[in-house]
Amino acid sequence: QSLDVIMDGIREGRAVFANTMKYIQATLSSSFGNFYAVAIVSLFIDFLPMLPLQILLVNLLSDFPMISIAADRVGQAELRKPQGYHIKDILLLATILGIVSTVFDFIFFALFKDLTPSGLQTNWFIGSILTELVFLFSIRSHRSMFRGVRPAPVIVCLTLLAAVATVVIPFTSFGHNIFQFTSPTMPQLLTIGIVVIIYLVASEVVKLLYFKRQTAEAT
Repeated sequence: QSLDVIMDGIREGRAVFANTMKYIQATLSSSFGNFYAVAIVSLFIDFLPMLPLQILLVNLLSDFPMISIAADRVGQAELRKPQGYHIKDILLLATILGIVSTVFDFIFFALFKDLTPSGLQTNWFIGSILTELVFLFSIRSHRSMFRGVRPAPVIVCLTLLAAVATVVIPFTSFGHNIFQFTSPTMPQLLTIGIVVIIYLVASEVVKLLYFKRQTAEAT
């Protein structure tokens, strides 16, 4: 029985480590992407691409589901052997996926640059959060998100809640008065949805290619 306790402790420690790595990779990739995009786009327009309060709301709504990743399920492959912190690999993957995120931020900017400042800010706000939310499901596993272990229910619930809040807030008087949003049109929301899906596919492809090459180099 005492050995079972030790084995359970080892598995729990490896699960905690795996979930910690998911959070670090998701946060770094999203942060790098947003930083690059806001910094570069600011050189081409005479207003802020996103207001400070809007950025705070982005962080709140996107980090809300990320916190729950501590309770996520972990695949058996991650529990079989101990893992280690490889700072170089973490930063390399975060930088690559951050560049992918930046490219899609530019796509949002190109699609909505002819709108009013509040219109651009609103649509970019929605797109930024939704891309971060779907990215969380991609980065959970080194395998395809459709072949990996199913996410914990709490992650799914909090992600759906954050996504609904992201879309609904710009339509409310609270969003208009406090965050200076304007109500997006249905074609704009449809455009954002399509770009988010394409972003998810692109992130999955880049992630799978990265880990495939990493596995090939290790063998």
